[in-house]
Parts: sequence; C-alpha cells; structure tokens
Amino acid sequence: MTAHVITDGAVAVTVASALADEFRAGSVRDAERRPLREELHRLSVLAPTNVP
Repeated sequence: MTAHVITDGAVAVTVASALADEFRAGSVRDAERRPLREELHRLSVLAPTNVP
C-alpha cells in the first residue's frame, strides 16, 4: 500500500476530524498493546488519492 501525502491544510483538518473519535477510542487498544493496523488502514482510505 502506498501512502498519500496530504498537502492541503483543509484536507488535513478534515481527515484528522474524521479519525479523531476512532483514535480516541483506541485508548483500550493502547492499554492492551494492540497494533495500529486498523487506524492506519482508515487513514490511507481517507487520504486523497489525487496527490501528484
């Protein structure tokens, strides 16, 4: 999977807002020391794909 670079501030805020609740809920995951696989997948899905 190729990562996408977010270069637009508005897009960055939108992506961060969309993921904030999910990441906040990750405190249980952190306590159990589970990896961030699902969160990283969600980030890659929400990132724009039209970056040159």
